[in-house]
Amino acid sequence: MTFLNPLVLFGLIAAAIPVILHLLNLRKLRTIEFSTLTFLKELQQTKIRRLKLRQLLLLFIRTLLIVSIIFAFARPALRGTILGSIGTHAHSSVVIVLDDSFSMMSSDEQGELFKQAKESAEKLIDLLKEGDEVFLIRLSDLPKATIEPATHDFNSLRTIVNESQLSAIRKPLEQALRLSARLLQQSQNANKEVYIISDLQNTLFLDKEYQSDERSYSLFDQRIKMFLIDVAKGNTANVAIDSVEVTTKIIEKDKPFAIFTSVRNFSSTSHQNYVVSAFLDDIRVAQNNISLEPWGSASVQFTVTPKRNGYIKGYIEVEHDAIEPDDRRYFTLHIPERINIALVTGSDEDVQFVKLALQAGTQGGNQSLFTVQQTSPLKFSLLDLNQYDVLVFANVKSFSVNDLNRIESFVKNGGGLILFPGSDIDREYYNSTLLSTLHIPPIENIIGSLNQHLGLSIQEIDLDHPLFATVFEKEQQGRREEHRTIESPTITRMLKRQAGKQAHTIILLSDGTPFLTEHTLGDGKILFFSVAPILSWSDFPLKALFAPLMYRSSIYTATHGEFDVSFTAGDEPIIQLPERDRASIAKQYKVIAPDDVEELIQPAQISPQRGLKTSQSLALKRLTMSGFYEVRSDQTSLAFLAVNVDKQESDTRKVEQETLEQFWKRLNISPSSIQVVEPDDRMHSRILESRFGIELWKYFIGVALLLALLEMAIARDSRKAMAEFAT
Repeated sequence: MTFLNPLVLFGLIAAAIPVILHLLNLRKLRTIEFSTLTFLKELQQTKIRRLKLRQLLLLFIRTLLIVSIIFAFARPALRGTILGSIGTHAHSSVVIVLDDSFSMMSSDEQGELFKQAKESAEKLIDLLKEGDEVFLIRLSDLPKATIEPATHDFNSLRTIVNESQLSAIRKPLEQALRLSARLLQQSQNANKEVYIISDLQNTLFLDKEYQSDERSYSLFDQRIKMFLIDVAKGNTANVAIDSVEVTTKIIEKDKPFAIFTSVRNFSSTSHQNYVVSAFLDDIRVAQNNISLEPWGSASVQFTVTPKRNGYIKGYIEVEHDAIEPDDRRYFTLHIPERINIALVTGSDEDVQFVKLALQAGTQGGNQSLFTVQQTSPLKFSLLDLNQYDVLVFANVKSFSVNDLNRIESFVKNGGGLILFPGSDIDREYYNSTLLSTLHIPPIENIIGSLNQHLGLSIQEIDLDHPLFATVFEKEQQGRREEHRTIESPTITRMLKRQAGKQAHTIILLSDGTPFLTEHTLGDGKILFFSVAPILSWSDFPLKALFAPLMYRSSIYTATHGEFDVSFTAGDEPIIQLPERDRASIAKQYKVIAPDDVEELIQPAQISPQRGLKTSQSLALKRLTMSGFYEVRSDQTSLAFLAVNVDKQESDTRKVEQETLEQFWKRLNISPSSIQVVEPDDRMHSRILESRFGIELWKYFIGVALLLALLEMAIARDSRKAMAEFAT
């Protein structure tokens, strides 16, 4: 047995008071003479014995009454083992795991869950005694602890807890427990405890990274006690945006593009006419209403039109509810303001139709999107490729080794390449040089001759490819017939080749030969045509399809989505610098967070082991907020990063008992060492009971009341007996 208030035991001295009074009364009886000796002589000896027995019984009851009251105030507790009782007097090492994920934003009748969690943490701090040590782990700070090494300054700890804020970062509980196990292994204290303060949603206990990891076993010593403090009374109704996808791959100013959105309902309540809105540059550009069944989802597609070039910030938003961070999902667009194209050819005739098609492409205000510069193969080595987005080769018959290396590097770093054959090319030379360098399957033959119609036609066009996705405006079910209405060019000469397993055939001819294929190399795209853009090979340049195809091919190959991607809060992304920016090592780079806080960063060499080629990159620190992060170089925007919250956190359903059991079993944690505690007024006593054993003060109070009633009854009978003796 252990006493939680042992100083009160000094009050046991009061138990001697009834004994002293009894002895004094006995002494008084021996010295007082009765007025009538005859009366005493007539008393029966049996009545005297009964009176003495009552007095002794009263003495015993009154002594027990005082002892029971003293024991009740001393708060005795009963533990299961002798070693456990000894451990209660030793110092403790405590780990407090505080769930600061955004699902804790919801409220109940007691207020915001996160506020309740912080209050519970402060109550835990009140339990700490001098000599105890404590670690604090906020889930958003993982994989590091918020406080490490352990602190003995409980006032500072209380301040840190009180100043904690909700975070957009989600981390699973298992990572926190792994860290807790490592921290407690360093401690020499006898008592080791882990307190988890959370809403205990189901996704908190799911982590694919560790579910099949054998190292998950035996994380904790069996003597470590674990407390789950559940601050959520039930499931919180929540509607969240599950995903946003820009389905249009070639986006142009003043041209509509499509956004596909999925919305999920995490509640048992249906929603009708639920408003979903699309925003570009903080301006609402579209709105739709959806219906959501209980625990269901709905999809909606928006068609919106950007009004400018450059980086465009967009987001999809639903009506605000109890949990707001997942009511909005961000995305970014990059519409080039200018695309620089280098035409490499030995003759003007080989590119005249290509130049006309590109010059015909204009944007609003009749401003051409393309800046086109023509050069000869001999002067190609003098071009600064960092200044170009797309290279177009037409009838280039030879390449130096240096040229091949520059072309390969250009494409790998995100540049676009469009290849046209010509009358001067040598098949074997092309196969062994350019195509081999670009990992494109070799040319099998060059067939046809002048004025000889090969009798081939377009058999199939991939109308879902970005080059054609918005060119034809017919419905999906009519697309199978659409390609039959496209006028096929008359082909007199062409390359006989195969696309290869790694390539994508965009246009296929009737004999199975690809007319246009797409290849990728590193971050860049390559479009390879099987006919030259001249009339001696085909009348393709005269067809209606030629101009829009050249226009969109240039945009498509120039667009690389390495910056236009979405990250999750908590990521530490590595941004590769554009090739043209790598030469300026002395430039200052800075990252501007959604709250407008700026941070300077330096380029770093990233090794291939990190998944990137060795190059100059920007390693960003952890993205702690949802919204838009801007990466700038001097006054130039290099990228806008869309950062969203983890959608798993939107599922507020409570963890099932079966999931909990599997979780503890995987970590080899005994159910007997786990206590679930409600954050109410009894939390303090419940934890002490679990730590020190079952408190017995209630039982001693009950015993004291029974003894008091018994004492009153016996004392009343004793007074009656004394009265009879007196008469």
